[in-house]
Amino acid sequence: MDDPTSSTAVDFRARAEAERHAVHAQFDQLGREMAGVLNEDLVEGGGWSHTVSGLYAGGLVLHHQGRDLGIQVWRDKSYLKGAAGRRLKVEGRYSSEYHGWRADSITVSMDRPAPAIARDIVRRFLPGYLATVDASIQAARKAEEERRARRRLNRRLADMIPGLRARGGYDPAQEPDRTRSYWSSPVYDETSTALVGGHIALASDGQTANIALDAVPQELALRILALVHPRQVLEGTIAPRPIPPARRALSTSRVIRGEVVGEQRSPTGTADRWGLVDRSSYDLAAREVSQRPGSGSWSSCKGGTRMSESGNAEP
Repeated sequence: MDDPTSSTAVDFRARAEAERHAVHAQFDQLGREMAGVLNEDLVEGGGWSHTVSGLYAGGLVLHHQGRDLGIQVWRDKSYLKGAAGRRLKVEGRYSSEYHGWRADSITVSMDRPAPAIARDIVRRFLPGYLATVDASIQAARKAEEERRARRRLNRRLADMIPGLRARGGYDPAQEPDRTRSYWSSPVYDETSTALVGGHIALASDGQTANIALDAVPQELALRILALVHPRQVLEGTIAPRPIPPARRALSTSRVIRGEVVGEQRSPTGTADRWGLVDRSSYDLAAREVSQRPGSGSWSSCKGGTRMSESGNAEP
């Protein structure tokens, strides 16, 4: 005799599977019609398609391949009775690397026709989503560039350090864009060729890294520190250069041109200083007087020159 319990379980699974297929077909038809309306209305230039999600209560995603847009539509709170349990929630899809502002979600009734639902989404949800999704797309592109940079650096690390492994001891090939790698010393791994164990943590952009080493011997530690703090060594070639001749030394006797100051005693015993110009004027006047007939003799005085008692006049 058959067990009635097993028969009931089979009927339940069959009924659940039939319901799942029915929900899938319902949302597949809904998504096809909504995408057709968006393309017909040339929303964002057209190019919309859809996929059915695996949610038990039903859901779909509208895709726009030209701008990497994604709008999720699914049945929310299906456990509620009446109209409250037959509403669709609409949200935008964002990159997992994006942590900025997101458009507010909306709800629409699933009892309305597909064209009305699609146009309601365009009117109420799409403007806010388009205002925020570009930042998400840029964040996704930047994250992909950083992943590629980490992959390149991890390949170089694997070539330099035999026995490198990922977190948890897994094969690093399973996580090519990982941020942490580990290696062991011969103390813990007999196959290791490393002098010391340690790990390296990459920055998200793959441009810098933090390195930790375990039980580093003294001499190796000094060598590592010498690499971290290198001394600047001057290098070059000694090139001869001509040396200019030495300057001629000054002689002990020098002739200095300047004013010659004469000195003559006055009757009072004080010294009178004549300039070179005064002396020249006196000599010239003396010669002129001596060439005149009956001229007397000249002598000097403090105020200039004067004639003797037989002369004519004194200045």
